[in-house]
Amino acid sequence: MAENVVNTYNLFIDTSRGRSADSQGDNFHLHLGHAGIVCEAGQYIRMTLNNFNMHKTFTDINDTNNRFIVRVNSNAGSNNAQLTKRNNTTLNALADDFATQIGAALKSAAGLGAGVTVTASNVKPSSTTSLGGDSDYIISFLLTFGSAHGINDAICQFFLDSGDSYEILGGDRIEDLTDTTSSSIDITVPTNTTIQVTCRYPAQRQTIEHVYMRCLGIPNTSIETLGLADPTESHKSDTTDSDILARVPVATEYCTYEAQSGREFFMNIRQKVVPNLHFRLTDRHNRPLGRGSSNASSKTASGSGSNQSTLGNLSFSAVIRFDIIQQRHIKELETKPVAETTARRFENVLAQPKFGRDAYGTGVGR
Repeated sequence: MAENVVNTYNLFIDTSRGRSADSQGDNFHLHLGHAGIVCEAGQYIRMTLNNFNMHKTFTDINDTNNRFIVRVNSNAGSNNAQLTKRNNTTLNALADDFATQIGAALKSAAGLGAGVTVTASNVKPSSTTSLGGDSDYIISFLLTFGSAHGINDAICQFFLDSGDSYEILGGDRIEDLTDTTSSSIDITVPTNTTIQVTCRYPAQRQTIEHVYMRCLGIPNTSIETLGLADPTESHKSDTTDSDILARVPVATEYCTYEAQSGREFFMNIRQKVVPNLHFRLTDRHNRPLGRGSSNASSKTASGSGSNQSTLGNLSFSAVIRFDIIQQRHIKELETKPVAETTARRFENVLAQPKFGRDAYGTGVGR
């Protein structure tokens, strides 16, 4: 038979306060208690996201996409570096910051003193380039040192294990953590006081284009590709069971979603009772928002504080609908009762069995 909705519940959620001790604003445990959702035989539970809202309280450049390594003179010197954790309104601002950070990293890797200056020129995309304008969006610039830098060769590496900096800056990701010779971008040494840096692909200002709302520990019928479940990409298969309930677009100030048909994002649940729920917000590689693999347990997506998701402003509100759906009617086998062979006036006699069992104490007619 066709499915038929026999009951519906609305669940209103605000994770900013009133949480249990094991909850955070973006990692929320909800204990339903007496309000547990239950369905009967022949029915199943469908959970649907109707509405979602949160402020974008994490920066576009963050611990998931800002790290890189430079090596000079055939790995005689190296330095770990980071882009500034911030939002960039233009690709020129991103290119300027990359020039500043890689210049400082190269100076440190070469062992140059603090008094040596590094300046960037001919930075592209230029300050007049707008998104959608006439540009290939590829970052390049010339670094000029205040004295001879002593660098014969240099490479810059974007390791997959370190995050998505290869996407931000437009380079090749490196999956082998022991690799010390491959470069993600092109670096040349024209003179003993200059270094030319050119990325290989168009740059982008952010890598978190959607917030993924996951519901953990609920068996359901959803499927996801493993790239959404595992940031390391060490797997060789395609799909796995999914805990993703929905994905919400990230805008400049808000992350918001409003259901249109009511069937965009849902889970068909494979259990008859839902006593508790665990919602977790992640990026598309199943990492906590703004936190890389090295600080996945952090409570802060952006900023200098350490409690953004418990005492700060990292939280969300949502409306979730539960439908009890009648999929089929269960018809149970019914058999006729065994015909009585003993007169009712003899049923309480101790020596007289009743259908193979002792009738003592059962009362007349039982």
